[in-house]
This record gives sequence, C-alpha cells and structure tokens, in this order.
Amino acid sequence: MQVLSNSVKLAWVVGTRMILLNSNNQLLSSLTQFSSSPLSSLQFQLRTKSSSGRHRAAVATADVCDSNAALLVNGDLRALDPIFKIYGRRLAFSGPIVTVKVFEDNVLVRQLLETEGNGRVLVIDGGGSTRCALVGGNLAQWAHDMAWACIIVNGCIRDVDEINACDIGVRALGSNPLKSNKKAVGDKHVPVQIAGTLIHDGEWLYADSDGILISKTELSV
Repeated sequence: MQVLSNSVKLAWVVGTRMILLNSNNQLLSSLTQFSSSPLSSLQFQLRTKSSSGRHRAAVATADVCDSNAALLVNGDLRALDPIFKIYGRRLAFSGPIVTVKVFEDNVLVRQLLETEGNGRVLVIDGGGSTRCALVGGNLAQWAHDMAWACIIVNGCIRDVDEINACDIGVRALGSNPLKSNKKAVGDKHVPVQIAGTLIHDGEWLYADSDGILISKTELSV
C-alpha cells in the first residue's frame, strides 16, 4: 500500500460505497477523484484535506434516498428531473444553496461568484434558455478559486474543455459559444423553479453521477 504524507488522506471506494478514513480511522469530510486502479471492486482515491470547508464528504444520492424515505414522501427531499449534463472534474458534491434568477444575462452570476463560496452551491435559474451561455471557463475557474463547490445552470455554459479541466462540479442543460448580455438584470436569493422542483435559497443540494437532490436541511446517511 502506498505511503501517504500527513496532508494526504486515504479513501476506499468499495463498489459505490465510499469510506473515508485517515490514519487514525476517523471519518474525513472530503473526497475527490484520482486515477482508478484496475480492480473492479476496490479503488484507492487520494485528496488533500481542505480547511476551508469547500469540499464536503461525497455522499451517494442513492444512499440519501434509501435512508430518507419519509423525507421523500413529505417533500422535504426532492430529486430534480434528469435534464442536466455533467461538466467539470468534480463529479460528486454537496453544499448549502445560493440562488440567482436571470435571463440571458450573467452579471449577477459573476457578482456572486466573486464572493467567498465557503463550499456553497450556486443554483442559476436561467429560464431554461439555450440561446447563450451564462457560465464560461473564466467564471468556473473563479468559482473554484473562491471555494464554491458547484454551479447548477438552468441554461447553457461555454468553454467546455476549460470547465472539464477545472476541479469543480458543473451541471447545465448544454453548451453554446455565444456570450450573454451584461445588463445586471435579475434577482438574488429568491425561490427558483428548476427541473420540476421549487428550490429555496439556503436549502441543501446533493449531487453525483446518479442525479441531483434538494433537501430542506443538511442530511446525514
């Protein structure tokens, strides 16, 4: 087994179950992808632990659903319709939600991403428009540098190759090379209706390759 430095932690991924341990067998709070081993049932993944809170433990959305059936019934836990494409290097993430509502205009999006993310998730309701991009490579890199966990775009992105090289999670309807308007029209921290679900500022989002969940509160599995 590889010897790790003090700043690097070991993650065992057995099938789809993630077990994050440090050298003292204590549960960690962060995980990212690393090159997988040839073993089909056991992979080792490494990441440096962050003190900023930007990277939380990756929780399988299927496990969240299985462990919180009552919340699914009463609507406190909802799954978004599967309309989003996956971009960025971070495939699994979670965090408290910040909402912004715009239409073919990304000035307010930039304003929010210029603030400290602290592991939050920016949910952008672009009205479902695919006529221009609301997020590009520069904004995605800015979001990473400012410690945002993820960006959800009910609209399009551009600079796909740049975003796919960035260590951040991004979900969007698709891509379009056209840039958006710059009129600063829109609203921050308002309820938004996306993918069949009403989402409020301050709720929690959980996402992985299976899909995206919205919860009224932070959950444990």
